[in-house]
Amino acid sequence: MTSPMITMEIHPHTDVDPAIVANVGMQGSDKKDYVVGPPDKLSEVKSSLGSSVEASEETLGMQVEASARAVTFPDGGRQAWLCVVGAFCSQFCSFGWLNTCGVFQEYYLQHQLNGYSATTVSWISSMQTLILFTGCLIVGRLFDSYGPRYLLLAGTLLEVGGIMLTSICKTYGPILVCQGIVASMGAACVFNASVGSVSSWFKKKRARALGIMSSGSSLGGIVFPILIRRLTVQTTFGWTMRACGFLVLGLLIITNLTVTSNVTPRGKWIPLYPRDLWVHFKDTNYVLLATAFALGFVGFMLPFTYIVSNAIFHGMDENLANYLVSFLNAASIFGRIIPGIMADKVGQYNMNTVGIFLAGVVTLALWIPAQDTGSQIAFAVLYGFFSGTFVALIPACTAQISNIQDIGTRVGLMFFCLSLTSLAGVPIGGAIIGNATSEKRWNGMMAFAGSFLMVGGIFHWVARVKLVGPSLKAVC
Repeated sequence: MTSPMITMEIHPHTDVDPAIVANVGMQGSDKKDYVVGPPDKLSEVKSSLGSSVEASEETLGMQVEASARAVTFPDGGRQAWLCVVGAFCSQFCSFGWLNTCGVFQEYYLQHQLNGYSATTVSWISSMQTLILFTGCLIVGRLFDSYGPRYLLLAGTLLEVGGIMLTSICKTYGPILVCQGIVASMGAACVFNASVGSVSSWFKKKRARALGIMSSGSSLGGIVFPILIRRLTVQTTFGWTMRACGFLVLGLLIITNLTVTSNVTPRGKWIPLYPRDLWVHFKDTNYVLLATAFALGFVGFMLPFTYIVSNAIFHGMDENLANYLVSFLNAASIFGRIIPGIMADKVGQYNMNTVGIFLAGVVTLALWIPAQDTGSQIAFAVLYGFFSGTFVALIPACTAQISNIQDIGTRVGLMFFCLSLTSLAGVPIGGAIIGNATSEKRWNGMMAFAGSFLMVGGIFHWVARVKLVGPSLKAVC
């Protein structure tokens, strides 16, 4: 029988919580018990674990001391904010690269892959989303076991290598593998390692720190489309991709030098069995939150993917239409930082419920009737802001109901759930559009996206009510 592992969890209103949380992991069908007690009454904690658990007081004391150091949140300081800077760069290169899917969708349909349907080409962006989020499941466990260092190194090699290999691809299959799979595997490594590391440094200011970190993806979503659009006109597709690869390499070097974790990793790989994942779904709060995010993500990526093609269909100048993704991502910077700061005061659940629901509202109320240039730009700005709130607060809301030493696994599992619905959402949207020549079909895709976003917002409210009740005054 293994010794119980005792960890200290920080109370949200104090620097160091006077509670010891004992997580007793047992093999087979045995349950995991949680025992809380004052640190000066170690013997009481030990006796409450049951006679079947054999552990010395010395071993328990050493584990308490080590875990207390691991989860003391400084909520600031040079090392903590350097971690945010490095994580900002990683988000620029991971989610920021993913945010360019609309530009690549349009470019491929007009050039290398002009003989393929929009649905087929959309599998490239869907695969990027799937690998980025699904990879977080394994990456999250690796982070809990070994920390961020090796993940960041491997992620840098994979993402830069995948982008460079895409530069020499001419056909659908190699592009799907190199851009959709290899580069996305690297993005998953740097993305999840950064989220877990930043979360380990902050408690009271976690939403603010994660919002600043997440805004890097929005800046990437501005820079990459402009860079790609300009360079594909002035040079070849190959050199355009190589320029992007070198930019990613430079930023990920900064990430590797600055991102560190405040939590001491376990130091060994713990096998990931289905029962280890299933235990998280016994937590009703976690299930409701995952359901809300999964439903919202069915529609989340559709505006990013089709906003350019839809604007061109409605007569917008092609050069201006290509800037819509940049407008969307520019607004998303503010949508990630400002609500993140507010969420630390009014509650992360409260802020994210509003963000998801309003993203659905503007999709239904503005994108569907948008016919002229002004309306298309207005939608891009408003959707960018509210969708930015949605995606930026996913890690913060997940961390709020999680033990910090399981943050990698819990966040990774959450993004795995999102990947499944996101994978379905974009191809379904492409199937609804069909050959992209019918106004009715375009409106159907927009209604599909907006409806799922609003349903996601409703479920997020249900999750919030389950956690703190229906009172609108509750900070959650």
